[in-house]
Amino acid sequence: MDTRSRAWLGAGLAVLVMGAAGYGLARLRPAHAEGGGMPPAKVAVAAARPTEMARFLSGIGTLEANRQVEVPAEVEGRVAKILFTPGAEVRAGQLLVQLNDAPEQGDLERLTAQRANAKALLDRTRRLLPQQAATQEQLEQAQAGFDQASGELRRVQALVEQKRIKAPFDGVLGIRKVNLGQFVRAGDTLVSLTDGRTLFANLTLPETALPALKRNQAVSLAVDAYPGRVFQGKLSAIEPQIGSDTRTVRLQATVDNADGALTPGMYVNGKVALPSRTDAITVPETAITYSTHGDSVFVVRPAEKGDGFTAHQVFVKAGDRQDGLVVIEQGLKAGEKVVTSGQLRLYTGAAVAPAGKDTLAFTERKS
Repeated sequence: MDTRSRAWLGAGLAVLVMGAAGYGLARLRPAHAEGGGMPPAKVAVAAARPTEMARFLSGIGTLEANRQVEVPAEVEGRVAKILFTPGAEVRAGQLLVQLNDAPEQGDLERLTAQRANAKALLDRTRRLLPQQAATQEQLEQAQAGFDQASGELRRVQALVEQKRIKAPFDGVLGIRKVNLGQFVRAGDTLVSLTDGRTLFANLTLPETALPALKRNQAVSLAVDAYPGRVFQGKLSAIEPQIGSDTRTVRLQATVDNADGALTPGMYVNGKVALPSRTDAITVPETAITYSTHGDSVFVVRPAEKGDGFTAHQVFVKAGDRQDGLVVIEQGLKAGEKVVTSGQLRLYTGAAVAPAGKDTLAFTERKS
């Protein structure tokens, strides 16, 4: 075989070897690589749905008892008796503290006797007047003496009563702030008294909320002491003036506290109920992608070619959030499918393989 023949034979063998190698690589190539693209991304989806959404206005505030007072001494004097137990329940009119009233008791006896004498003189003068044994002037003097004695007696009786410090209403006493034998001045606090069966929740809201507020609206309250528990009340008063420094409006809700769970002074989060919104289009919170360019979702639509699906980024205007749902004010229509999980590496036009279950419907069935 000459040199030219050997060259042609070598070239033919090389072509055969390369063809075999190409055939082997083709057999090893994954099926999805035939078109040169990535496999569809597996994603969870949910449909944007019309939902009746409860609406409310949120505010913060504190609880105040319907009736609470620091029981004071009305007059000065020495504490002679302490007749209450701190923390005890008391009734209206129950005697709490007795101040020393020995001097007044002495005056009371003297003035009682004087009034009795003045009354006897007045009665005698009235009997003698028709017999002309007494004059009209004497009768008037007797009447004035009786009135003066009666007035002095009532004054001392009132002073004696002021030294008997009583509970002004039913309630629970606080910590004692006075000791036996202590000299107190008028106005000094002896003990606190609280009627906590009904409480007021004093809340503040922005002035823009004022047009939506009306008396007797339902108010739900939450306190840190009872996580997860909601207390119900009604809006009972709306401050008619806007705070000039804070530009807020003050509200007061009445809350029944028959079980005594709430305590005056607690910090509360309040929600004033508004009429429900029936035209809200909602999606799960996990469907929203937040960025500096705006809020967006990925909508799943049928692919333009083939039987698959593709994702399309749509910018939306998100509204209120409640129970894991977000209201979409603009950008979506009811029925459109949005990606709720797996959107991290998506882009417009990316092929996706939606899960067989609507995640929103699945959540509703679980709840």
